[in-house]
Amino acid sequence: MSDHENVTTIHSHNIDVKQRELYLHGHMSHAEEDPGVEFRMAATLIKNLRLLDSINQNNILIHMSSAGGNWNDGMAIFDAISTCKSHVIMLVYGQAESMSSIILQAADTRIMMPNAYFMCHFGSSGFEGNYLDVQAAHKFEQRDIEIMLGIYAEEAMNGPFFKNRSMTKSKTKNFIKTKLKQGDWYLNSDEAVEYGFADSVLTEPIDAIKYPQ
Repeated sequence: MSDHENVTTIHSHNIDVKQRELYLHGHMSHAEEDPGVEFRMAATLIKNLRLLDSINQNNILIHMSSAGGNWNDGMAIFDAISTCKSHVIMLVYGQAESMSSIILQAADTRIMMPNAYFMCHFGSSGFEGNYLDVQAAHKFEQRDIEIMLGIYAEEAMNGPFFKNRSMTKSKTKNFIKTKLKQGDWYLNSDEAVEYGFADSVLTEPIDAIKYPQ
């Protein structure tokens, strides 16, 4: 593949096969607003991840810049990364908020850019239909919330804040739940590491995290 072809592939399909790097961001369109996490992003990421994973099991670096979005499409991405045989490194640009903060937890190594931030919350809801349909949808959404809190707690309990306090997964989960009941929880990159939502802040060239000595 020529350099020109590689550049075209990166911009058209969000994949650099030669460098084993993927780009996770909203679908490019003429609309001014970022569509966030949606079906196009999920379909592209899943295909690209499976392609690289089928070639070999060398490290895969995902560059993520996303303000969040749809739960179901986000969980499709989460599952694809979680079941990947290769070691997946995710590098966050700008923000990891809402659904993208959950996606970040699927990576084997989670790295924040120095000026990126992390935000988690309960998200937004909207139900339509008759009374029984709305009640069923609400009950199902409660299940999703428990899944979300479980994902956060599983990773966060290994972070310095919770580890230093010897907090179990259950106590960590309750702590996070209490925080989210207060509204959107914003953390800068260092705070995200302190609470265990990320592993480190980038302080070296990207090649150093892709190919650790």
